[in-house]
Amino acid sequence: MDRDVQVRVPFHRRFEVWFPAAVYLLSRLFVVVAASYLSRYQIALPIGLEKIRITYPAPADPGYLGVMTNWDGQWYRVIAEHGYPAVLPRTDTGAVDMNPWAFFPVFPLAVGAIMRVTGLPFALVGPVLSTLIGFAAVHLLFRLVDRAVGRWEAVVAVVGVCFYVASPIFSASYTESTALLLVVVCLSLLRARRYAWLVLALLVLALSRNVVIAMAPAVVAHAVVRWRQDDEGPDRVRFRVGMGALTLYAVVLTWLWPSIAAIVTQTPHAYTQTMLAWHIKTSLKLYQWWDLVYDYAGIAGQVGGIVVVALYAWWMLSKHSWRWGPELWGWAGAYPAYLLLVTNTTPSRVRYAMLAFTMTLILASALRWRPWRRYRYWLLGAVAVAGAVQMWWYTANYLVIDSLSTTSLLYP
Repeated sequence: MDRDVQVRVPFHRRFEVWFPAAVYLLSRLFVVVAASYLSRYQIALPIGLEKIRITYPAPADPGYLGVMTNWDGQWYRVIAEHGYPAVLPRTDTGAVDMNPWAFFPVFPLAVGAIMRVTGLPFALVGPVLSTLIGFAAVHLLFRLVDRAVGRWEAVVAVVGVCFYVASPIFSASYTESTALLLVVVCLSLLRARRYAWLVLALLVLALSRNVVIAMAPAVVAHAVVRWRQDDEGPDRVRFRVGMGALTLYAVVLTWLWPSIAAIVTQTPHAYTQTMLAWHIKTSLKLYQWWDLVYDYAGIAGQVGGIVVVALYAWWMLSKHSWRWGPELWGWAGAYPAYLLLVTNTTPSRVRYAMLAFTMTLILASALRWRPWRRYRYWLLGAVAVAGAVQMWWYTANYLVIDSLSTTSLLYP
């Protein structure tokens, strides 16, 4: 083709490709350096340790890939290589023992399929697939926020997510990157009004992480805004019934994986009993958070917690958040509430918060305040540097196993 007639890609289109790719690559290179260096502090992990369930032994200083397959990575390897047990294992007391049914199937079964096709080991396929999925998630996150809110907000969202304290988990054999990708896909499909594809995406999300119920408020917000704008299409009744059914579908999918576990194992409440093996109860957890802030800071901590929740509620009800669009707004309200009401106050809560990427939109607004608006890019760079320091700390304390004095990430 003659150079004079070549089609040029607009700069803004090139930017939405190279910027998230560059930020993600930079953050992943930092994780490689951190994990490779900190690996020297990991102890040998033989089978038979009392405090940690080890299925696949590992030597001391296992290297980058060894660190990235620690903790829950061992359970995902069991699933990838052997699938799920038809009979629940039991302890000497008759209670259900720890087993793979606590972990959702999309990521480990995908890893297992690739292993069988390529012949490559889990220690390579797991971290690499998680990293690649994270790349897709960050790229689509930039597009979603860019089109729904704006370019500056998209830039902050990508930097904030890639340099979040727990973002090293994107490179580990965990499901965070898969869950983030599917959440972004669901919100993008909802915003684009691709409801048939959204039905499928919600199903896959329900089999990836137990967060699909938090998508229901986003659907409701989407439907309400279309109703208020008189934008329900030619058949309003059909639209309203469809949105109601889609909302109910997102709620009901919460029980899909527990139902599958019960049917396959022929054990009612198989999933609930399995979670109890990790001392996790499937009930409301708000009291745990209330107790946690008291343990950290007493009554002052509890008052501070109430103030933080109240300020966030004020923000969500103000015009500052309405410009995000109903889909992002619905998720921004629902998922933090899900974290408070449903999740346990274990160390895993730090990585669970990765799906609350809408928090970065508050940061974007703060950095645009008039007193320091002209320095906002420098301040964002400082946020990234601070995040990198925290990522190093997270890798050292939550991925590398340097002692048996804690069981930080034994929770699924």
